[in-house]
Amino acid sequence: MVKPTVDALDIDPKTGTTLGFYTFGQERPNIMIISGMNGLSATDVYANYLTLRHLQDLARVSGSLTLLPVAGPLAFRLGTRVSPLDSKDLDSVFPGDEHGTITQRVAWEVWRRVSQADAVIHLRTGAQACISHVVALHREYIHVRNLASQIALPIVAQSLGQRGALSTEAAHEGIPIVAVEVRGDRNNTDTQAAVEVREAILNYLRLRDMIEGDSIEASSVFTGRMRHVNADSEGFFIPKALLGEEIRSGDVVGQIQDKSDITSPFDGTVVSCSRMSYVFEGDLIARVASPLVDKPLDTGMDTVKPSPRRKW
Repeated sequence: MVKPTVDALDIDPKTGTTLGFYTFGQERPNIMIISGMNGLSATDVYANYLTLRHLQDLARVSGSLTLLPVAGPLAFRLGTRVSPLDSKDLDSVFPGDEHGTITQRVAWEVWRRVSQADAVIHLRTGAQACISHVVALHREYIHVRNLASQIALPIVAQSLGQRGALSTEAAHEGIPIVAVEVRGDRNNTDTQAAVEVREAILNYLRLRDMIEGDSIEASSVFTGRMRHVNADSEGFFIPKALLGEEIRSGDVVGQIQDKSDITSPFDGTVVSCSRMSYVFEGDLIARVASPLVDKPLDTGMDTVKPSPRRKW
């Protein structure tokens, strides 16, 4: 059995802000797997945990693997996106600041290890029901595309490239990195989704001959950016589109009960869709991954985050 080396790093002991890095092996390549940047769901953390448990049962690991199950301990404990100490979202302040706020110091410590890795997989849970998929700057960087092509999940969507996000900053520095958005819901852990993502990670490690076992060739579909479909009125939203379904502009995504159908303005693949819920005009109800076409990257309505609203 392979036992990890555990490095517990205290950022701020008074608030329990301690990072636990688990490293298997000492050689290169070094692959880093990060999860738990916020507390909106534990599904991504569980996928990382299942990967760690699998590695512990192996006879050997070629190269090395560093796992950080919970990157934002305080936000994770409180179930929030931002830290209550400085109101900062960890995945918006990279590469961090050694002398900054607690969140910036956490980012800096994570960044120190990311910058030494040969590849990084950032696990996160989607804000709404989705198919597990990869998000990456695959159009800009060949080193990112190569990594994304080895992760056996159905969709690789073009990232928005928001500055301060770990996957953006690392890609710009020449580090192969992808974000894996895991299917799951707030305050729930989707065990099936976690197992699916663990298997995609293990398959990638087998492709790189880092662990033993048979691998499969990934056959992901690369897409453009994900476009937002928003509610056009207030009421009870009833989803109609299926996750992973190919739709055309004008197809029905869902309906506001007793009012009207909501149609997609875009062609593409339905990557995420809200469950039945009460929505307000302008709320995000689905995301559609647009087909990959050879045209300049654009900025549009898909870059705008919907305003948070109370749900019933």
